[in-house]
Amino acid sequence: MKISQFIKKHRLRIECELTDRNPNMADDEWARTATHWECVIKRGRDRMTVHFSQGPAVVHEPEIDEVLDSLASDAAGYLNARDFDDWASEYGYDTDSRRAERIFNAVGEQVTDLRRLLGQQALQELAFKTERL
Repeated sequence: MKISQFIKKHRLRIECELTDRNPNMADDEWARTATHWECVIKRGRDRMTVHFSQGPAVVHEPEIDEVLDSLASDAAGYLNARDFDDWASEYGYDTDSRRAERIFNAVGEQVTDLRRLLGQQALQELAFKTERL
């Protein structure tokens, strides 16, 4: 199934607000020139808030398929990893890095929030059975 079909099937909506920074990102040159958003993904009355950043060349408000594509990619990597060391080595991080550990934990929190919003079955469907962008 395509991500657009997943969105329709699960009746997902999104609202995004421009913000000055992404608290999950390092304060580097890319982050200083990027556009940052706080997005709320909605399913019925349930909600999930996520920070989403785009490079300076992207000038439109994020769309739900773009945000979900990013979340699905992160979730698949997290769910496939046996542990932090496995995840870090897969993504080229030093396993002694505190920054890498913070990123791993932030992704873990997003996976928990996605599971809460979608349920376990739909999370697996999004991460592993949905054709993304």
